[in-house]
Amino acid sequence: MSNKECDIVQDLLPLYYDNACSEESRRFVEKHLPGCNDCQKMYNELKENNVDEVLAKESKGVLERHAKIERNAAYKAGVVIAAILLLPIVITFIVQLATGMGLGVFSVVTASMLLVAALTVVPLMSTNNRLLKCILAGVTSLMLILFFVDRMNGGGNFLLWAIPTVFGISIVLFPIVICLVKLPPVLSDKKALITMSWDTLWLFLTMFIVYYHSGMAGIREGYTVAIVLMTGVWAVCLVIRYLPVHGLMRAGISTIISVIWVAFANDFLEFILYKDKAIAISNMNLSDWSTDLSINGNVLFIILLSGCIIGVVLIGIGALLMRKKNV
Repeated sequence: MSNKECDIVQDLLPLYYDNACSEESRRFVEKHLPGCNDCQKMYNELKENNVDEVLAKESKGVLERHAKIERNAAYKAGVVIAAILLLPIVITFIVQLATGMGLGVFSVVTASMLLVAALTVVPLMSTNNRLLKCILAGVTSLMLILFFVDRMNGGGNFLLWAIPTVFGISIVLFPIVICLVKLPPVLSDKKALITMSWDTLWLFLTMFIVYYHSGMAGIREGYTVAIVLMTGVWAVCLVIRYLPVHGLMRAGISTIISVIWVAFANDFLEFILYKDKAIAISNMNLSDWSTDLSINGNVLFIILLSGCIIGVVLIGIGALLMRKKNV
């Protein structure tokens, strides 16, 4: 084998390895390799040290080092912010002791600084599940603020403040929390059901604590309204989440349920609470819009009719699409 031929083959080896050379060059390399140990050795080294793999490893190492530097910088920033937040706590503690005013204000300030820390220090110093930890720490700090403020004002109103606050926060944040939490396999596909159950529980707890502080007056009527309201919401939720049909069909069924609930929920409540059998939509008269009864009946009729038509159309389109998909 001539050195010139080896030089040519070795120049072609990277292209040969990547299958990027011409057919004639490929045949030339394949003819040369079996009889040349040096070129064969170079080819084996090329296979063992794939350039792409080397570059990938180098890139991964660079990214990991950069991420580590960023984590260290964030951690240091979190420590600095935490130290800054400690200053008002320490100052308040000293002032409260010096003036003999007790630790009420100190407790509120401490809880307030914890809330600030939950929104700043926790995300900076956490390496995973930052949003989840931020939410949990923030809610805990907010509850501490309410507790200490209640203590400063003589106590007795903490639950009245805390339960509605948790209910309001849950409506917005609990769906995010439940998505971030890793649940057991048996519950992993029931997050919508868990969210609805959680919000329903806190709704009724909120109503109970409010009625409790008002002497329980009107609790029967309030709970009746809430049950009817949540029945419609639950029906729509279960249809959207668990009915095994096309999405348009679920949308159509949900629309029909919603307009029926709008049209007749108030009549149902009037019957349960006051045994009133009047049906508002029965006052419908599209040629008469002069009285409140006729206006109410007409509006309910239009809502019911249009909603049912839209729902039926959506169900029909969804059924056709399901049939085409199954064919």
